[in-house]
Amino acid sequence: MTTPDFQQSYFQLFSLPRQFALDNTLLGERFRQLQGQLHPDRFASKSAHEQRIAVQYSAFVNQAYTTLRRPLDRAFYLLQLAGMSAEEVSAEKIDGGFLIEQMELREKLESIADLVEPETVLEHLILEIAADIKAHEQEFVAAFTADDISGAASACVKMQYLGKLHREAEQIESGLLD
Repeated sequence: MTTPDFQQSYFQLFSLPRQFALDNTLLGERFRQLQGQLHPDRFASKSAHEQRIAVQYSAFVNQAYTTLRRPLDRAFYLLQLAGMSAEEVSAEKIDGGFLIEQMELREKLESIADLVEPETVLEHLILEIAADIKAHEQEFVAAFTADDISGAASACVKMQYLGKLHREAEQIESGLLD
């Protein structure tokens, strides 16, 4: 194993372009390749120092993979690389129209149990939220590509709101199916 570079970006680690759109298959292949190189069995006869470095590098590779694999985490990471802290991203202003839409979606979600056919309505709601997430991912890409970091951060916060709502809708769906 060559000396690990913990200062390189996650994109550099996996030899991928520093952009939102990624080839997940290629990311997975490169992850498995790195993990194979770092398997504990390969370091069993090495010094304690080399074993510790391998464990640390393996943790670095795992964190990088987890971050790049998830679109929202990848967007936050790109903003971090652009110099924004998590606090600065979270403090980004969101337009009122988006917040009203969120309230309406949440109200729909909360009233699902009272409906005659909650499964059908919930399925449509989940699809609507997923489509909104995709739209804001595209908004993020357009802003980030244009070096509009504030606009990209705003899109990222919207993705975060919608992601939470999507998880809640899926939990309700799971409860309805039980």
